[in-house]
Amino acid sequence: MKKTVIILASALLLGSCTSFLDVKPRGYDIASRVEHYEGLLYGTDLAMLNTSYPYMSMETYTDVDGYGNAYSQIGNHVCNAYKWNPDVYREDEICGEWNCFTTILYNCNVVISEVMNAQNGTEEEKLAIQSEARMLRAWCTFMMSTFFGEVPIVKVASTIDNHFELSSIEEVNEFIVKEMGESVEHLKDVPEHYLRIFRPSGYGLYGKVLFMQGRYKEAAVQLKKCLDLLEGQPGIHLIDYRPLMDANGDIDYVVRADVNPEKLFCVMDMPRLWASVYSSMYGLLMFGVRNSLLERFYPDLRDCRLAFLSAVSNGTSAYKKYAAKETYSANMSNITTNIGLDLSEVYTMLAESLAREGETADAADLLLELRKNRMDDGHAAIPATVVTADDYVRFAFEERMREQFGFGTSWFDMKRLWNDPLFQDLKPLYLHTVGEETYTFSEDALYIHYPPTVLSWHPEYAK
Repeated sequence: MKKTVIILASALLLGSCTSFLDVKPRGYDIASRVEHYEGLLYGTDLAMLNTSYPYMSMETYTDVDGYGNAYSQIGNHVCNAYKWNPDVYREDEICGEWNCFTTILYNCNVVISEVMNAQNGTEEEKLAIQSEARMLRAWCTFMMSTFFGEVPIVKVASTIDNHFELSSIEEVNEFIVKEMGESVEHLKDVPEHYLRIFRPSGYGLYGKVLFMQGRYKEAAVQLKKCLDLLEGQPGIHLIDYRPLMDANGDIDYVVRADVNPEKLFCVMDMPRLWASVYSSMYGLLMFGVRNSLLERFYPDLRDCRLAFLSAVSNGTSAYKKYAAKETYSANMSNITTNIGLDLSEVYTMLAESLAREGETADAADLLLELRKNRMDDGHAAIPATVVTADDYVRFAFEERMREQFGFGTSWFDMKRLWNDPLFQDLKPLYLHTVGEETYTFSEDALYIHYPPTVLSWHPEYAK
């Protein structure tokens, strides 16, 4: 079978010296062994330095100066995203929501098409690697569809043939669910790295896809399997925030994904780390949180998650001192945006899914276990006002928001719940302001438009 050539660097210029001819030129290595194909699956840690989606989250807030600084220093796409303008990117801006995932798709398709012909390894080992690549391909396709709606289903590795027609959202969803359902059983049992998908995280990602599609009964089945398989896995557990709290109300949170016991699979978005590296950029990032949202989602101020939100004026955390006159921003040194999967997310997704099926007792057990690791002693109990199945659905969602605020990911749930009758009262919260101007999230912003850099190759993708 014709082998794929993996271009890693420019070829060496060969002289007449025969010793040069005895050396395989760098950049023309051929994948031939299972470890080579496994190496291709580590290509997911891509810093999406020009992503727009975090700025579309409901908690995002900025003042006039912050908006102006973001426009001049970070990019046009930041401000367009903040306004929920579906035309986010200019012709001179690279779209991370497209480039990140299409790059990974190439590697996945190389592995899927060729790993079964590797020179070494058992058939079971090869199938596990191929199945992992199929899971990752499905996940990337899901993320692309989340951003753009209709996307191509790319099943070949080619840098020449770029004619990929768009598929409908229904066709894409069917492809994703089929791929994950056929692949998850063949994954490895033991995790090797936070950038690799093993069986428990595979079930979790599968459940997350179904959850985001509103298929809650099916999602619960897969998310339960995820938690069952994680039982007893060394190094994977919920983090108890309480002993991590210092006298200033701050938490020295573990952010490195490879040592974070809650991280199951991670495709990291690095801009959230900028402020911890370049302190001068702190004021340029638009991640303030409106007080109205703190009041709405954190009725109990003994919630340790408030330690991740710091007052812009003096850096005091909302846990230590909440003041309605302050604007709170994410504690940049402690937060990394992730678009993969972590353990607390499995808890909140499963609790909401169970509650939607009327299994409120099991939902309550999950929520209580999570809250015992997040709330001060004596504050973990579920409020007495949470009684009905609908109450538990909403409370599970609120726990999910309390886990997410400051991470720039609530946009995904805003999309998910757009037509959900239980959550129509949240829509007045979906607004951004710049001075006197107010921008409201609308149905037009559920998907972003393909940017000029993509349309130059695929003009037929224009809407």
